[in-house]
Amino acid sequence: MLTTAAINLTACAPQVIEKEVFVKCPVPDIPKTPKPQPKPDVSYPEKLKSLLDYMFELEKENELLRTALDMCK
Repeated sequence: MLTTAAINLTACAPQVIEKEVFVKCPVPDIPKTPKPQPKPDVSYPEKLKSLLDYMFELEKENELLRTALDMCK
């Protein structure tokens, strides 16, 4: 009787099963940078400043998106 009890205890030992589990990352709420629409009568330096400001805002948006992608990896 003792031997059957010992056999039953070893049969109930926990087993580790490794399996890939895919975790879906939440989509971050990153606002899209609006494209400037300069008026035709605006001077060249003002158009250039507007486009440069847009470029810098796009760089910020890009960094936020890259950070979100790295967090989900």
